[in-house]
Amino acid sequence: MKRILVLLAFTALTSAPAALAQQGGNPWANQFSPGQAREAVREGKTVPLSKVFKQLEREYGGYQLGAELYSRDDGSTFYEIDWMTEDGRKAHFTVDAQSGSVMNRRGG
Repeated sequence: MKRILVLLAFTALTSAPAALAQQGGNPWANQFSPGQAREAVREGKTVPLSKVFKQLEREYGGYQLGAELYSRDDGSTFYEIDWMTEDGRKAHFTVDAQSGSVMNRRGG
């Protein structure tokens, strides 16, 4: 019985990080594939990521390190963007993908 409990605990602990990684560390969001992201922009459901990058560059300087598009169960979409500022500090932005406005900034 103890072996079964240990095995179940081990399985739960090893699978949870993989599930979170697939969702960008956000358990309440689903990551878009590159094709889904292009389709959302083409359909006008999200602003192009290039537009968001230009806005961040104007406001903060620097450049993009990585970006992902996510959706929540309520239908809202957002970008998670890692950014390097001009002075070499790393920042993380959460941007509303429908309006392009910064919702949250950490670091930098």
